[in-house]
Amino acid sequence: MKFRKLVMELGIVAAAAVMVSIPSAVSVSAAETVSNASFAAMEAINAVDSDSAENLQETNQEEKSEWEGRLLALVEEDSSLTVRSGANADAEVVGKMSRGAAADIIEKGDEWTKIVSGDVEGYVKNEYCLFEEEAEAQAGELCETRATVTTDGLRIREAAGTDAKILDVADQGAVLTVSGETAGAEKEDGWVQVDLNGTAAYVSADYVDVAMHVEEAMSMEEILEQQAAARAAAQQAAGQSAGGSSDSVAVSASSDEVTLLAAIIQCEAGGECYAGQLAVGAVVMNRVKSSSFPNSISGVIYQKGQFSPVASGKLARVLSSGKISSSCYQAAREAMSGVDNTGGAKFFHAGSGNGTMIGNQVFY
Repeated sequence: MKFRKLVMELGIVAAAAVMVSIPSAVSVSAAETVSNASFAAMEAINAVDSDSAENLQETNQEEKSEWEGRLLALVEEDSSLTVRSGANADAEVVGKMSRGAAADIIEKGDEWTKIVSGDVEGYVKNEYCLFEEEAEAQAGELCETRATVTTDGLRIREAAGTDAKILDVADQGAVLTVSGETAGAEKEDGWVQVDLNGTAAYVSADYVDVAMHVEEAMSMEEILEQQAAARAAAQQAAGQSAGGSSDSVAVSASSDEVTLLAAIIQCEAGGECYAGQLAVGAVVMNRVKSSSFPNSISGVIYQKGQFSPVASGKLARVLSSGKISSSCYQAAREAMSGVDNTGGAKFFHAGSGNGTMIGNQVFY
């Protein structure tokens, strides 16, 4: 308001100056001049007030919380919040929200709230939700922080430093779960701590985008797809228990897992030569046979943080569309039969590096 005060003072001074300098013979003209000067000063004041109001409005908009008009599901880790087609417990179930999943509020009622989240629209029970300010306060605890890799061949190290041992390599688009002190989306000393199969590891902060990941509701169609994959994994595990050691050269699998393996090959090497496609399938099978990884195809593929097409949703889209080339199916079956053209590799990434170069990818 200093500027406003200055404008007022200038207006008064101008008016006084006119009064002193104008002879009495032209007092009417002087009065008009004073009036004009005062009017000009008031216009300047109003302009300042208008600018201040606009600035205040802009500030309020900037300070508006991203959680305004939103809610979070507050349920147990192994439970979910049911989304129904109507505002009653007998209405059809149209989706589920996991702990920490968010939704936009369409209409809040006393007991039920109408929401939309992802592709799901319906009603949720208020007692299992956190609304707006409460959701914002708890989001850091309920939602996962993730680091998305922005370059190919990012080294995941044992400690925070370029001299530390390399544990793994991640390609652009890979999603890593942030842990430790950087779970609050803060980057300390140029490094971000991430979870690597239950072990603390580190990546350079210059090559990842760190942000809070907020889940959305899943439709019943998506849930049924996940349940089918879980059943396939259980069938695979049962087959291995009945047939002997998982270290056998060939690994039997259901038709669902053949398709699943072919789909991940399509995602990771659909544009590669056949040898490159077979190599991706061999990596999956080498992991299945290793005691360091899950002992089923679906378990390996859906292991958290391992295959970026899983996290990005690309794998789910390929599975639902059925657009998998015959060569990827052939590579999947051949890899399951025990063929390995990688020399036992359990990892791969695009570009150059230490390992076996097959097509445009390095296997190690």
